[in-house]
Amino acid sequence: MCTEFGGIAIFAFKRKDPMHFWSGSTVKEEEITDIKAYNRANGIMWAFFAAFIVFAGILSLINIKAGGILLSITFVPGILVLIIAYKRIYKKYQNPLYVRKNHDADSKTLSHKAPIAVIVIVNAVILVSLSLIFYNGEKDPDVYIKDDFIQIEGMYGLNISFSEIADFSLIEKSMKEIGIGMRTNGYGGFMGAIKGNFKSEAGGNILLFVQSNSSPTIKIEREGKKDVYISFKDSEKTEKLFQEMTKKISLN
Repeated sequence: MCTEFGGIAIFAFKRKDPMHFWSGSTVKEEEITDIKAYNRANGIMWAFFAAFIVFAGILSLINIKAGGILLSITFVPGILVLIIAYKRIYKKYQNPLYVRKNHDADSKTLSHKAPIAVIVIVNAVILVSLSLIFYNGEKDPDVYIKDDFIQIEGMYGLNISFSEIADFSLIEKSMKEIGIGMRTNGYGGFMGAIKGNFKSEAGGNILLFVQSNSSPTIKIEREGKKDVYISFKDSEKTEKLFQEMTKKISLN
């Protein structure tokens, strides 16, 4: 991906006629006062964008979560920054003596505003979707002890019938200390929240609703089903839930 944007930067530096921004569009020579400087400014813009992608890739090798966040920022709001930067470059080098015919002016307005509107809408949808995923992923699950089952609401939520519980215990360790294992289908938190299906060497296939660095951790063993682990950011909240389970769940 970075090579593609780097290629655009090199193309802009070497181009003799004015560089365009939108695919399929053109910028006429008479529109620009200094074509060489205009193309150089475009090349620098694309080079910076490619550099950010390279940096995000390098950061991912050190910390994949931080790299992922930077990459998301680069591609989501970063596209809008590119549009704004290009418009400033175009305005800076635009020939004030060049006046388009009414038809050309209308065509340019439509051709430029339409893709901008689409990009703004797409980026807004992506940002809202990512925000909802992060919010639901990072927040503690809502856990309720009903008359004959445990209700876990939120991402990967489920109901656990008392009849399927073989045993439950309070482990004085965080899930990170117990062993999170490998994610098979779940949310690997940016801030420590872990939810969904994982596979560990010690516990096999497990279902997690935990803050990986928080202790203690509740372990619920189920007959013929995945063991469930629960922990909250507030350790007192985890202990309170375990006490409530002890009062309401009777093991045969």
